[in-house]
Amino acid sequence: MDILVTLPDRQRGTQTFFSDELAGRLEGLGTVEWNNSESNLTPDELIDHLEGVDVCMTGWGSPCIDREILQSVEDCQLELVTHIGGSVAAVVTDYAYDTDVAVCSANDVMAKFVGEYLIAGALTALRSFPSFHADMMAGKWDRDNERVDTLFDKTVGFVGLGTIGKNFLDHLQSFDVNVIIYDPYIAEEDLAEWEAAELAGLEDVLTRSDLVSIHVSKTEETVHLMDEQRLGLLPDGCLLINAARGAIVDTEALLDELRTGRISAVLDVYEHKKLEPDSELREIDNVVLTPHMAGSAIRHPLTAAMINEVERFARDDPLQHRIPYEQFELMTRPWIHADKV
Repeated sequence: MDILVTLPDRQRGTQTFFSDELAGRLEGLGTVEWNNSESNLTPDELIDHLEGVDVCMTGWGSPCIDREILQSVEDCQLELVTHIGGSVAAVVTDYAYDTDVAVCSANDVMAKFVGEYLIAGALTALRSFPSFHADMMAGKWDRDNERVDTLFDKTVGFVGLGTIGKNFLDHLQSFDVNVIIYDPYIAEEDLAEWEAAELAGLEDVLTRSDLVSIHVSKTEETVHLMDEQRLGLLPDGCLLINAARGAIVDTEALLDELRTGRISAVLDVYEHKKLEPDSELREIDNVVLTPHMAGSAIRHPLTAAMINEVERFARDDPLQHRIPYEQFELMTRPWIHADKV
């Protein structure tokens, strides 16, 4: 079996994605061609390297394996694409599905870590950890209970469910919360295993929730889904968490709400890939900021999951992280409003 890894050597060499143990496991499955350059392959380079390859392992920044590339490979025998990341919308196109290439990603694995982040973010904000930490570092001893809240018995609103939302739901079951979900792609029977969850319209979710967590992909329909009007529906004291995509929330509208002190937020994603050094968000006390690390910062498990898929493929066992076409269609499209992430 011939395996191509498109991730640049700078990513493999620093063991960001591949530890020595993981690299050895992959090399034990067949002939592995590593991208030994310091940059992602160009489309033309990918065409050359794909010749005779059975499995292609991709990462962030890999060129899209589209119709033109697959039809340009002289001896194209590609059967499996494993993506060390979440969305595969920029990795393959419909043509891969049309030609029966199996497409897998570490989306489920990342979702587990994002679900963990959402619980941590909610508790960090509700318990005012940053404020108490700052006081303690300044030599103070202030047990001001007015700053402390709890997650127990809250109404938690979901804007979108998806894999991340399902993981978050699992964690929330320990807190006796009520969960209301806006997601036009699911039905009540999809929530059967979560007794405390119910479907509702978007406005209903926003007006009834003590905490709102966003889990939708970035599509034409969801860019600035949380605009001035919808942010204004959030009740006083509501906590907004966004670890999905920055473009879902209108930053200026959110700043207007945060300045009033009426709501608070936990943000891991921003409209532009990196939060600007002079962003006003950095100056506001009622927001917790993290640098897009909710899921992708923990990388070796993502790689391990995709190597596991290659092993299953080699044994002709069912793949566990295969992305069905219906899910592929709903995944984040990075080229939509490319200036916003």
